[in-house]
Amino acid sequence: MGSGAGDACTSLSGNEIYCSVDQGRYLCCTSGRGGVFNICITNVSDVWSTEFTSEKLSEHRRLHGVTSTEEYKTRLRKALQGESASLLVEGSTATLRLGKDDDPRGLTFHLRKLPDAETRSELQAVLFGMAGRVVVLEQQLERGGAASASPVKSRERSAADFEPRMHETGGGRTAAAVKKRLPGASLINPGSKR
Repeated sequence: MGSGAGDACTSLSGNEIYCSVDQGRYLCCTSGRGGVFNICITNVSDVWSTEFTSEKLSEHRRLHGVTSTEEYKTRLRKALQGESASLLVEGSTATLRLGKDDDPRGLTFHLRKLPDAETRSELQAVLFGMAGRVVVLEQQLERGGAASASPVKSRERSAADFEPRMHETGGGRTAAAVKKRLPGASLINPGSKR
């Protein structure tokens, strides 16, 4: 069995998890479409799936002592990120093992290669699912970037920093002409005044 290096693993709200497996040669993803948790493995041309029905999923959970779909997702994410997953692909079947071989709590999933028509729709779902996740991540980064703007710097600058400088003359106060300097200008022209 190949080692399952989880090079990248993304999980956000919802049922989908995307992780590279087997040194990045395959993408492992989960799906909750149809209300049933499933795992798919793809090399971008073929797709292998657990094809769980509600009954098959209940049986698998009972056999492995898994109490919820969330537990499946947590254990899958940990195994792939911790490189304690292995994948064996043999033609029309694939076996995904979570946990070390001697781990009694390890999970084994048997996947079947999907026919071409199903492969196309599954790959489309994976692609659009990942695109949706990218959009969500970008929005989170944008919100995080705006929130991480230094509150100290923003407090240090006041409205007075953006008003013309005033100086006293014999007849009262007048606005002084302020020449804007570019950062590093004093390095270019050492004779310039500050």
